[in-house]
Amino acid sequence: MFARINHFERNMIECTKTKRKVVLGMSGGTDSSVSAILLKEQGFEVIGVSLWFYNTDYSFNAKTAYPEYIQEAKALATRLKIAHHVIDARREFREKIIQFFLDEYLAGRTPSPCIHCNPQLKWKLLLEKANQLECDFIATGHYIQILKEQQTAYIHKGFDPVKDQSYFLWNLPQEILQRTITPLGKYTKHEVREIAKAHGFPEIATKKESMGVCFMDHKDYRDFLKEMIPNLDDKIGKGAVLDTDGNHLGWHDGYPYYTVGQKRGLDLEVKSGMMVSKICADTNTLILAKREDLNRKDIRVYDYYFHDIADIQDTNITTVVRGLGLNPDGLSRISLINEKELKVELEQEAWAIAPGQPVAFYIGSKLIGGGFAS
Repeated sequence: MFARINHFERNMIECTKTKRKVVLGMSGGTDSSVSAILLKEQGFEVIGVSLWFYNTDYSFNAKTAYPEYIQEAKALATRLKIAHHVIDARREFREKIIQFFLDEYLAGRTPSPCIHCNPQLKWKLLLEKANQLECDFIATGHYIQILKEQQTAYIHKGFDPVKDQSYFLWNLPQEILQRTITPLGKYTKHEVREIAKAHGFPEIATKKESMGVCFMDHKDYRDFLKEMIPNLDDKIGKGAVLDTDGNHLGWHDGYPYYTVGQKRGLDLEVKSGMMVSKICADTNTLILAKREDLNRKDIRVYDYYFHDIADIQDTNITTVVRGLGLNPDGLSRISLINEKELKVELEQEAWAIAPGQPVAFYIGSKLIGGGFAS
């Protein structure tokens, strides 16, 4: 009664009548749990896989008990009568994702670790497990759709605009997208909760949403930096705050604690209402400017990725940049500078775009690619 399947997913099901095995990423939450229910209804043999990325003490002790979310995923798999596996990727997560997060702040940039975790670890590990277990597909509880155009699979925004998660997935390669099923793409969060209730899982329907960066355990990122980098304050120390003309305005606590558009936490001689417009990591200096001076119509984007580079010639591209800054309205024009960098010209201004922030490009609901602001 609840199943809504797009043409791409229907074709995958029809092509696998004799072997319909799927590895599902399970976090123990509402979304992955309902995904398991829907996939079973569609006739798949579902194998749950939980990724163990970190402990709150960031240790790698093999005897450490599984965190609560994995224990909940295992219990749910038992109730649903599906197999369940745990992949211990704590060391790799620490070395690849957490270290990236720390390095970016030390370089004066504002990182989004999920953008790197998705292709480099999360989906990569699910695909490897699917290959190991001879499964045809992988699945997740993301609120996105995957639709095929000729031989290219594109992510599209999910039906629920509040829950749409496409922005963080622009760099997933074709080898992953061609084998991925996303059962929740055609549902709203409310509908997903109703599905859980209807199948006898009311406790799943009322689970709270996980928010923020997973490995920080609800800490402020500044406290996390101090915890992970011993003697950070001694190594960097206080620095000067200048205006765009080089005039001294006051002091700050150390450049990693700030991002573009911020004005909190500055020790200024005169309160001016100005905010951070540039972070100079090499000199531990912050440059302040007026709010309106943080508006930009041109963005440089590096380390870009597109499924089909010809898509940048479309005249209906929109740009999304989340974070402290505000998303620009209107259309964008993209031009290649070189194999590493793009120029994006915006029809209307964006505000407070920080270096290192992800930038995603859409044609309508279709995610065509993205990169990082420079």
